[in-house]
Amino acid sequence: MLNVFLKYLIRRRSKTVIDRIAPYIKHSNRIIDIGSGTGDVAFLIKSQGKNITPVDVADFRGPRFIKTTIYDGKTLPFADQSFDTALLLMVLHHTLNPKIVFSEAKRVAKEIIIIETCYTNPIDKFFTVIFDAIANLRFEAFWNSYKSDQEWKNFFMNYRLKIMVSKKFKDRQFGIIPFLHILYYLKKF
Repeated sequence: MLNVFLKYLIRRRSKTVIDRIAPYIKHSNRIIDIGSGTGDVAFLIKSQGKNITPVDVADFRGPRFIKTTIYDGKTLPFADQSFDTALLLMVLHHTLNPKIVFSEAKRVAKEIIIIETCYTNPIDKFFTVIFDAIANLRFEAFWNSYKSDQEWKNFFMNYRLKIMVSKKFKDRQFGIIPFLHILYYLKKF
């Protein structure tokens, strides 16, 4: 029964994510989903006829619903510009060094779609990090990897990427705890 409930929650979240990114991947022929987790988002995108490659690190602690390429978290095993679009969906704040993962996404794809869990002030950051760690059963939170909207925008500008779209979503973890998710659609200058 617990397994059925978990799959329901994962699928519900995946459909929400896909609804948010769908306008930006409709013309993409080759997509890479970096930090794909369970792979459910990639599974649903693939079922829509898209060519998608899910990629993640070996220490993911959950079930995988689709064949996933495992990599070292540092160097993606793909040539430069081999994808139209890279997806980084609630991934960068779960990495020790977001610069490494982001640089690789920029190297292998022409455009990047990001959804990040953000905060608005120091107290919000504290609760965002704590509740996100609990929700993901990942207790080694990377405090310096969480950023505000402006910090992410500065981060992207340092990589010479243009923010084509930025949209904020006020979500709730477990239906109770408020989370700010921001979608960024980035293209190279």
